[in-house]
Amino acid sequence: MRLSQVIELLGNNVSEVSNLDGVDLELTSIESDSRLLKPGNMFICICGHSFDSHILAKDAVEAGASAIIAERPLPNEEGFPVPVVYVKDSRLAESILTMEFYANPYRELTAIGVTGTNGKTTITTLIYHVLNVFESSPALIGTIRNVIGDKIIVNPENTTPGPSTLARYLKLALEKQCRYFVMEVSSHALSMHRVDGMRFDVALLNNVTRDHLDFHQSFEEYYKTKLKIFQRLKGSGMAVVNADQINLGDVRVPRNRVFTYGFGDESDYRIEDLEISRTGMEFLIHTPNDTVSRVYTRLLGEHNAYNVAAAIAVLNALNYDMEHIAEAISTFSGVPGRYEFVEESTKYGFDVVVDFAHPPDALEKLLKTAISLATGRVILVFGAGGSADRGKRPMMAEVASRFASVVILTSDDPKQEDPREILEDLELGMNKFKPYLVIADRHEAISVALTLANREDTVIIAGRGHEDFQIMSDRKIQFNDKQVVKEILETKFRRHVKK
Repeated sequence: MRLSQVIELLGNNVSEVSNLDGVDLELTSIESDSRLLKPGNMFICICGHSFDSHILAKDAVEAGASAIIAERPLPNEEGFPVPVVYVKDSRLAESILTMEFYANPYRELTAIGVTGTNGKTTITTLIYHVLNVFESSPALIGTIRNVIGDKIIVNPENTTPGPSTLARYLKLALEKQCRYFVMEVSSHALSMHRVDGMRFDVALLNNVTRDHLDFHQSFEEYYKTKLKIFQRLKGSGMAVVNADQINLGDVRVPRNRVFTYGFGDESDYRIEDLEISRTGMEFLIHTPNDTVSRVYTRLLGEHNAYNVAAAIAVLNALNYDMEHIAEAISTFSGVPGRYEFVEESTKYGFDVVVDFAHPPDALEKLLKTAISLATGRVILVFGAGGSADRGKRPMMAEVASRFASVVILTSDDPKQEDPREILEDLELGMNKFKPYLVIADRHEAISVALTLANREDTVIIAGRGHEDFQIMSDRKIQFNDKQVVKEILETKFRRHVKK
C-alpha cells in the first residue's frame, strides 16, 4: 500500500500532511503496537484511556517506521524525517487501513455481528454450534474464546478484538476455509471504531440495559452506540432485533430487511408456551412463513428463550430450515459460566449455580430463573467489578435484596479500587431488614454460602462466570468460581456424606 492510497482511503478524516517531500512511499504494514514495528511500516499513534502512544512516535521512526499517523502535534515534529499524516480520529484510520491492507476479507465471508448488554456470548456460541452441526465451517470471536479453524484462543483480552487483530482473524478465517464469521460486538468496539473497517451480512441487537456508564457518558449515549452496529451492514445486509426490548423506529434499516423476535404478537419470530424445568425448557416459535416449530433447549430462563429465538431468527434468515435448526439447538449444552450447575453439589441435597451476570438487569433475570426452579431458599454470592460503573452497584444490591433469600456481598475483580469501598457502594442498595453478610474474601464468602445451604436450597455465585483469574490492584490470582466450589465441597463437606 502506498502513502497516496492511505491519504485517499482516509478522505475527510485527514486534516493535514507534513514532510511529504514528493515521495510516494510503499508501506509494508500498518501497526498501532510499537512492539510489532518493522522497517517500512506505518505507525498509528492512538490516544488511549491510560496511555497515549504519540510519545512513541520518535521511537517508532528509530525502529524503522516509514510514516506516522497522528491525531495531535508530535514532539519535535520539525525534526521528523518521515511523513506525518494528521487525522481527526486515528482509531477510525486504523480500522479502515488495516482492513484494506488485508484486502477486506470480510467480503468473502458471511459475517454475523451480535451486540447487546446481555446474551452476546450465548447467542454467538449457539449460532456457531448450529453452523458446526450443519458442517458450515464457522469461525467464532467472543468473550470466552476465539475459534478459527484449528486455532483456538482462550480468554481473549477483549470481547471484540482491535482492528489489526480483527483483520488478521478475518484473513485467517479465509485461509482456514471458513464460510461464516460469527462475532460478539461490544459497545466499546462500536464506540472505538474497531469494526468500522468491515461490514456484516447480519447484525443483531438483543437488548440494552444499564452497564458501562463509566465509559459511556449516559444511558442514551450507550443505547445510540449499540444501534451503530446497523450502520455496519453490507448493502443487502439484514438486521435482527429483539422487538420486546428495542424501539424499531430507532433501527435505520428498511423494514423488509429487519427480522424481529420476542413474546409480543408483532414479532416475526414469536415465542409462545414457554415451559422451564431444571433440565431444560421448551417453547413454540412462530415464524414469518406462518409455520410453528417446537424448540427444546438445555438452556434455562426466559432470557435464554430470547437468546435462542435470536439465534433462530439469524439462521432462518440465512435460509436454514427450521426443523434442522431446532434439532441442532437441542444438542447445545450451553456456555461455561452461564447458569452452569456445579453437579457435585447435588449429593449434598442442594444446587449450586455459577453465572456471569453482573449488570442489574442480568442479575434480576438470573434470580428470577433460580426462584422459578428452586424449592428452597436462594442464597446469592456476588460483588461488583472495580474501576467500572459505580452507579450500578446500589442497583445490583437492591435487586439482590428483592429476590434472594440471603445475600453475601463479596469481592469480584477490585482492580485499582479499594475492595472495602466497592462493598460500601453495594451496601447502599441493600434492604437492611433482609438477611445479608459482607465478606470481602470471595473464597470465604463462597464457603459460608455453601455452609448456610440446606436441602433444596440453591446457591447462586454471580458476576464472574467462566473467568479463571481475579484481578487485584497489584496482582492477578487464579480463581474460578466453579472450581472453588468443587474444592470446598471436596475438602469441607466430604466427611459429612453418608457412605
